[in-house]
Amino acid sequence: MRVAGVYRYVEDPATRVWGFRYQFDGDPTVWEWRPGLPDPVALLQHIALGGRVTAHNASFERTLWNVTLRRDHSHWPVITVEGQDCTMARAAAIAYPQGLDQLGDALGTDMRKDAEGSKAMRKMMKPRATNADGTYTWWDDAELLRTNMDYCGQDVLTEAEADQKLPPLTARERRVWELDQRINERGVPIDTDFVVRAEALVAYTRKQNDRRVRHLTSRSVPKCSTDAKTIAWLNEERGIVCTSLAKGVIDEVTFQAELKQDDVALEVIQLRKASWKTSTAKYKRKRQCVCADGRIRGLLNYHGAGPGRWAGRLTQPQNYPRNSALAPHLYDDAYLEALIRMLHDLLADSTKRTPQIYEHIVSLFGHLEPLELLSKALRSSVRAEPGNRLLGGDFSNIEGRVNAWIANEAWKIQAFQEYDDKTGPDLYKLAYARSFGVHVEDVSKQDRQLGKVQELALGYQGGVGAFISMGDNYGLNPYHLSGPVSDATNPEQWDQTAAQYHVKGQNKHGLQEREWTALKILVDNWRAANPRIVQSWWDYQDAAIEAVAAPGQVVHPEHTRRCAYYYDGRSLWCVLPCGRTLHYADAYIDYKKFVSVKTGREYTKRQVAFYGVDSLTRQWKKQTLYGGLQCENIVQATARDLMVDAMFKLEERGYPIILTVHDEIVCEVPLRSNHSEGEFAQLMADTDTTIYDGLPVSVGAWEDERYIK
Repeated sequence: MRVAGVYRYVEDPATRVWGFRYQFDGDPTVWEWRPGLPDPVALLQHIALGGRVTAHNASFERTLWNVTLRRDHSHWPVITVEGQDCTMARAAAIAYPQGLDQLGDALGTDMRKDAEGSKAMRKMMKPRATNADGTYTWWDDAELLRTNMDYCGQDVLTEAEADQKLPPLTARERRVWELDQRINERGVPIDTDFVVRAEALVAYTRKQNDRRVRHLTSRSVPKCSTDAKTIAWLNEERGIVCTSLAKGVIDEVTFQAELKQDDVALEVIQLRKASWKTSTAKYKRKRQCVCADGRIRGLLNYHGAGPGRWAGRLTQPQNYPRNSALAPHLYDDAYLEALIRMLHDLLADSTKRTPQIYEHIVSLFGHLEPLELLSKALRSSVRAEPGNRLLGGDFSNIEGRVNAWIANEAWKIQAFQEYDDKTGPDLYKLAYARSFGVHVEDVSKQDRQLGKVQELALGYQGGVGAFISMGDNYGLNPYHLSGPVSDATNPEQWDQTAAQYHVKGQNKHGLQEREWTALKILVDNWRAANPRIVQSWWDYQDAAIEAVAAPGQVVHPEHTRRCAYYYDGRSLWCVLPCGRTLHYADAYIDYKKFVSVKTGREYTKRQVAFYGVDSLTRQWKKQTLYGGLQCENIVQATARDLMVDAMFKLEERGYPIILTVHDEIVCEVPLRSNHSEGEFAQLMADTDTTIYDGLPVSVGAWEDERYIK
């Protein structure tokens, strides 16, 4: 079920329910039902009369009940979205863990998940054996069944305690959760024929890449992914100093090969990088998840991130690759779209086999491109059902706009407005121009890429490391930037910045002095061009500290009254422009010692510490607030609230939403209907001026049979 998802799982004829336990409010008894026992009459009456059913991850219970249980008990009433309450959603809304076991730890519940029972449940949900006639033999002995039912009963008690401790969703967030459930139930239409053939092409390409590496290295390297032998071959056969091929290091190795003009080594390195491309594995996952009607359901996770944005599930649509400069011929959007349509035509041709398709692509673009092209085509495997079309749109640079608006970065707000009115320049060109004091008309395409990465990477107090990470997404190699940045920088600034490279404790991020200096200048120049945004980081931090130090007082950051902080004696709350709040649990002022990079002196700094879910480890642990993180939370949460407003309006005007991806909304509408790109964009961009007065919002809409953007 973890692989295919609950919707695909419950529709399988082999899926059955061993039983369930439940409890009524105010009644300590935990009741049990199993197949063969009389109907749970009181529970059925409760549901039929509109009583609310509370569960953790309520969509699982609802879907299993409505599809699997009612397959054999069609007289049982349907559980509706409106008839449910979800403790997992309520936990997520205040940034608590979504897993029931971790939630129990965070809430300090007396009842916890039964670990042994969980093992029994996972064992029983998979067949013991597949028989010759296609039927299954299950793990269904009496002891396992009793352990499983006891586990179920323990979950009921744990969920009941969580229900008592968690605050309810606000009326607005309740509407958001209900819409989320309907979107997940609608599902996303998939071109299953394309997915199956693309999956075969991925597997074939990987085998050919391994064969190509063996050929290039005279069989010294057996597979693309064998790092030890690749490193040895580069050192011994090509004279390239190499100790690692890990991300972050491989760019330096690539640079050495370029300097030597060693095309063979370069191709081996690029094939190694191609083997990292896990996105193409999503074709297999899509095939596993698709339901009988050709749709994948359950792709969205309500409040999957602390600021409230959706996270992806199953095939992770939020991670579908976008266009980038990783391959020059894929940089142009129109050309990329044409290539993807060519790929669809090739895979739809039943007369062509996988090897022929592979050879055709290689003959046009080379050995490195089949996986790259297949990765870019993941989005387009979403295809409207016959008689329908897809309509979508996304906010243009919404985080940059919101950040400037809340920070009162007046020149940038005006620049966004002028760009929207078609009277001003492209914002990424303008970012570069202001960073280096050049005329915007003189900004080249390469310079614009630098400006784009500056804007996307540096708005939340990011430095050289943030620029490297974001630049990697857009094909910017640090070893290719030092020349252009050096040419654009006056010698005095270059020398002063380069001197910082040698300061003790300075994080070099594995770069040589010249490359680090170039990136540091890009960071410093962006900050100099955005002084109010930079100041806002410190204002957010000061406001949070002041609020925790003065429980009960509402504290606005110095630069704005569009958000505020409030401490109730235990939790710190951030009030967003629309009135929604972000929650930082068990907050307190922490005194931490630091050593100055510049002076080497030790000093003590006040910070707000809190407990939350670590974004990397997913564990509930102590964390600390700083201005950049607070800025990111506020900006992303505000962008999310704007998108929610748009989602409500689109639904009310008859645009059924099937997917959200970051700041983008995708709908499926009939071919013969009055729905239009223009109306779609207008509905999304129409903000509440009583809340968002002065915020420039722009939306780009599109229409296609496929999710091609």
